Amino acid sequence: MLAPEPVVSHRLGLPHRAAGTALTVAAVAVLAFTPGGPGVREVRAAASVNLDQWANLDRAWQNGNLNGNNTRMPEGGIVPFRLAVEGLSAGAHTIRIQYDFTAGGHKAYDFLATYNGWTSPPICDPSGGGISSMCPSMPTSSSAAFPSDGFVTDGLSVRGAEAYSGVPRRLTIWGGTIASISGPSHAGPTSGNSTAEFTVRFVSTGAAVLLAWGGHLGQSAYWDLAAGGTRDGAGEVSGAPWHMRTLQLDGSGNRNQDRSIQPSAIVGELPPRALAPATPRPVTPTARPGNPTARPGNPAPTFPNTAGIPPDLPVPTPPATSVETPAAIAEPAVLPARGVLMILLVAVGLGLGTMVVTRALQRRRG
Repeated sequence: MLAPEPVVSHRLGLPHRAAGTALTVAAVAVLAFTPGGPGVREVRAAASVNLDQWANLDRAWQNGNLNGNNTRMPEGGIVPFRLAVEGLSAGAHTIRIQYDFTAGGHKAYDFLATYNGWTSPPICDPSGGGISSMCPSMPTSSSAAFPSDGFVTDGLSVRGAEAYSGVPRRLTIWGGTIASISGPSHAGPTSGNSTAEFTVRFVSTGAAVLLAWGGHLGQSAYWDLAAGGTRDGAGEVSGAPWHMRTLQLDGSGNRNQDRSIQPSAIVGELPPRALAPATPRPVTPTARPGNPTARPGNPAPTFPNTAGIPPDLPVPTPPATSVETPAAIAEPAVLPARGVLMILLVAVGLGLGTMVVTRALQRRRG
């Protein structure tokens, strides 16, 4: 078992395994490679690794733990992480990113996602400890998709949870490129604590690299209600926190990091596909002369079970609604041609009758 490097979170308390609570771990190994061969470069002696996670109530990167005082996240939300790696030699390097898949038998971080899939923290914000030396003028980023996870537990697959959420699942890098991501592999009983691991290959272009990703909080509406079971998402975890870790920078175990989130930080739950990329909505007709009944667009619906989530977080995109046809424009009434002819004939008849009566009266008087 790998011994994590002491970090801020561990100064505040014993690591969870040392305390006798072996939480589920899913690992992402980031293996660097040398172009043209499978070799791995040695990390510089001065290389450092620093992992931050975003606290959305504090609006700051945290180098320590998340809890109900600094964070409010719903099931289905994404906890952003950034990892600043400094002192590298240009070329290939290795690192593993490890996260708890279940904690005490409940789904915690069920898969990894894009770091800004729920909220968009400033990547160069000066809070926390993982501030890249490339800030504030960051180079162009690139990203690669995490492979879909076909692992099945409790009659449901992680791939199904990915589809239920709809959030993009990509690892972002500044200062280098990602060559490949393989895996994940799982181990251990999900009824208690289990593990999974990805392998990622990347190449740095200089001495610094910044990686960013998100941890997706398992949703009870999927785990395990979708299979007829009981609620088993991140909001069901009690007691001990669950963790995100980075391990083994180029095989060096003394550069490990660990950050945790307390159950008190979880409130409510997002609806299905709330974080899926938005689709274009129909354009609502605008009012024009003769059509005063054109309506403004329908207001976005509100979703239940989201009480306590900061109001400035992104509002889930509602499904597209149909657009009503504009009210018909009233046209002036037009009489048929036959009706016009009859009116003319009546008018002529009345005129002739008046002339005859007038002449008859004149003769009688004369």
